[in-house]
Amino acid sequence: MSKSSPAWFSKPSRVLRYAMAALSVVAALVLGLLLDRFLETAPFVSLFLCSIMFASWFGGVGPGIFATGLSIWAFDYYFLPPMNSLAVFFEVIPRLLLFAITAVFVIALNAAQRSAARSLRCTRDDLQTAVQELERLNASLQVENAERRRAEQNIRQAERELQLTIDTIPALAARYRRDGSLDFVNQTWRDYTGLAPDSFTGQRWGVAIHPDDLPLVESEWRAHLATGQPFQMEHRLRRADGEYRWHVVRRVPLRDENGGVVKWYGVGHDIEDQKRAESALRRNEAYFAEAQRLSVTGSFGWKIASGEISWSHETHRILGVDPAIKPTIDVIFQGVHPDDRDLVRRELARAAQGEQDYDYEYRFLTPNGCVKHLHIRAHRLKYESGEEEIVGALMDVTANRKAQEALHAAQTALAHVTRVTTLGEMSASIAHELNQPLAAIVTNGEASLRWLSRGEMDEALDGIKFIINEAHRASGVIRGIREFSRKAAPEMVELDINDVINEVVTLVQRESHRHGVTMQLRPASPLPMVRGDRIQVQQVIINLVINAIQAMATVTDRERVLLIRTQRHESDHVLVAVEDVGVGIEPEKADRLFSAFYTTKTDGLGMGLSICRSIVENHGGRVWASRNTGPGMTFQFTIQQVDTRPETIEFVVLPGANLSYAVPE
Repeated sequence: MSKSSPAWFSKPSRVLRYAMAALSVVAALVLGLLLDRFLETAPFVSLFLCSIMFASWFGGVGPGIFATGLSIWAFDYYFLPPMNSLAVFFEVIPRLLLFAITAVFVIALNAAQRSAARSLRCTRDDLQTAVQELERLNASLQVENAERRRAEQNIRQAERELQLTIDTIPALAARYRRDGSLDFVNQTWRDYTGLAPDSFTGQRWGVAIHPDDLPLVESEWRAHLATGQPFQMEHRLRRADGEYRWHVVRRVPLRDENGGVVKWYGVGHDIEDQKRAESALRRNEAYFAEAQRLSVTGSFGWKIASGEISWSHETHRILGVDPAIKPTIDVIFQGVHPDDRDLVRRELARAAQGEQDYDYEYRFLTPNGCVKHLHIRAHRLKYESGEEEIVGALMDVTANRKAQEALHAAQTALAHVTRVTTLGEMSASIAHELNQPLAAIVTNGEASLRWLSRGEMDEALDGIKFIINEAHRASGVIRGIREFSRKAAPEMVELDINDVINEVVTLVQRESHRHGVTMQLRPASPLPMVRGDRIQVQQVIINLVINAIQAMATVTDRERVLLIRTQRHESDHVLVAVEDVGVGIEPEKADRLFSAFYTTKTDGLGMGLSICRSIVENHGGRVWASRNTGPGMTFQFTIQQVDTRPETIEFVVLPGANLSYAVPE
């Protein structure tokens, strides 16, 4: 803090103080001499006392005494007789003593005044310092008070926000005393139950609990109040509208520093919708499991990245695998029939290469030695997380396959009957085909006898050769009839489809002549070889040709022409088409032509085209019918050609399966 006096005045140096004392005396002397000269009178004593007073005020006691000595000397020298002399007469001594005493008194007064002023200055400085400290302390207190008020406001605001949060959270929150009695509930609890605070305060086991659940709640409360352990349970609470809904309630203790329970805090969540969803899920799972059991269909999932495989209970049952065994690729391959392992490997390779859909069948050997036919249908799914999974169904079609085998046997027998019936229908053609070589044999035999009797050996030899050729021709016709009519298992061999058609034309030529039908052949050449049973393929072509001939039986306004043509179809099939100019059928009936027991003939059984479809499908093809642009219908079927490509092997490693295998391309 700044002082009232400058530094040089408040603390002058010793030289300056004594110099100022001397100067003050000199100034008093000069002033006195001037007054004495010009006014002939001068207040010498007063002037010197003033200089002494100034010297003692400015410099202190020492400079004041110094100024007193100088004043006495100057007063004696200049103003007391003898003038201008330091001699002192006796009569002036009292005057000098009185002056000295007066000067000492003035010095003492100045010293006291200086001491009082100095004390006052120190007191003032101390007071100013104290005032400043008080001001600083007051400012600090004001800041602390402002911060305290802000903290109190923040605390009140936090308490309001906490209370608002507790009352707003979508959960039933409650606080309990250490004995389990209710102490506080939030607004959500009050709104849910519709109870006023005074209706539940102090109740020990809780309110609004379903009567059937109350004993369990009391038992749990008692047990955990004794142990002080947190717990969780589910029970029903009554809503304000009277409906009881399931809640999951969790309670935890608040402990003091000694570990004793002070309060209990609890929170409840409405799980009624979850309970209902779980119940519906369990019901749906039961329905699903029962549906799988009744339909003999299992389900499975395969996560591509991790290789994790999951099976339904029905899948385990179908495969005869213990549900405790974790499904893996190895477990699957252990049961695959050896003849079908290449097929399964190819399908797994397709899965590794990212194919979307899968539909195939294979045989599985169960642990008890049974062979089951399994039909697999699956689809690849990609979830939002990027994870891919193949999910599908596994159907036990063993019974179906056995039924199909029985049906196939029945169809084979029926096909044999149909062929025999067809032979009966073509008896005139067969007789004609046999009569021609037999008549030629008889004629040439008689001619050869005549030539032999006349000794014409060359002509007789030519006749005998002709007889042999005709005999072979007749033998071929009989052999074809025997083959066509025999009942034997299919024999899949390589066939030239054009040769098969030529054989059929030979058999049905008489029938076509009888109905006035002109047969035209339009074979494609060259055609790849196909794989099939010659007799069954002949039966399909004969059925289609006979149907076409009969369809033109009533046509009188145009020439009856039947066209048989062949061509390549797509990349791996050969197509055979039989076109007629008959009456045709309505478009809406075309899809039913190949159904069993459906016929457009008045005396037909409706099995011929159904058998044709079965035979064609067993040969890896398909058959269909369509109306011509002009009159008549076109029946077409495809048959798979012989695959002459060299087999290549591709090695595939399934992700997560730890399995490497070779897959034919």
